[in-house]
Amino acid sequence: MKKYFITIMILLFGALLLSGCQNDKEAENSSPPKVDLKDEIPIILIHGSGGDTHSLDEMADQLMNEYKSSNEAMSMSISADGDITFQGELTKDAKRPIIKFAFDQNQATPDDWSQWLKIAMVDLKDRYGFTQMDGVGHSNGGLALTYFAEDYGKDETVPTLRKIVAIGSPFNDLDPNDNGKDLTFKQLPNSTAQLDYFMEKQHDINPNLEVLAIAGALSDDNPTDGVVPTNSSLATRLFMPGNAKAYIEDVQVGKGAVHQTLHETTKSIEKTHWFLEEFKTDETLIKLDYK
Repeated sequence: MKKYFITIMILLFGALLLSGCQNDKEAENSSPPKVDLKDEIPIILIHGSGGDTHSLDEMADQLMNEYKSSNEAMSMSISADGDITFQGELTKDAKRPIIKFAFDQNQATPDDWSQWLKIAMVDLKDRYGFTQMDGVGHSNGGLALTYFAEDYGKDETVPTLRKIVAIGSPFNDLDPNDNGKDLTFKQLPNSTAQLDYFMEKQHDINPNLEVLAIAGALSDDNPTDGVVPTNSSLATRLFMPGNAKAYIEDVQVGKGAVHQTLHETTKSIEKTHWFLEEFKTDETLIKLDYK
């Protein structure tokens, strides 16, 4: 009898443990409640290839705690089937909320990411009423935002993309021979298919869009961040001015300007905060800043 009682208790404990795990999973995957935040402009942070919702944690923490840009943050990711997973939620008291966004297929192409991003942004607009948003993307995350800006710039089902910060994004891919070494370029040695697409679609950009391109250079004589040629990160120069409301370039030079952590440098986060919160202009601005 005693042995039978112990067996029953073990089974009950196992059932409770399994139930608890299922509840945790349901809590992670459950959709946050709808909240009216139509007057807020969220900051969408997007990783590069191989990244996840934690890839821009450092920037999110700095924007929230050091610069006080935002008081709430949550994470969300999307699968190739368009299934959205949330971690956390936003409340009615959210101010300038940060959303750390990830793609489950984190090695997919940036144009695929853009299509999935559109699905997710439709959900965010329906859930929170967002009419505008700002986007910060590292590496291919910046490309995804640019595809989004050109492909869905006039789509009223998604929040209007107001500002883009592209950090170390390879607009003209990764071959140094395609990009050259002259940072004052007005054209590149070779335009790749990706850059050609951005050039062809440039007139679809929302004329009120504001863009900051951050690039890295290991030295004055070595214009690359170790992965992306500096000029590839600055190739937005060829299609944003004249189409976007404002366009600014920032080049960081030195051993710390490496691709993998360019989005985490003090300068990148400081410049991003300035551009998102303080920069304002009524006319197109082209500025090249070497630091």
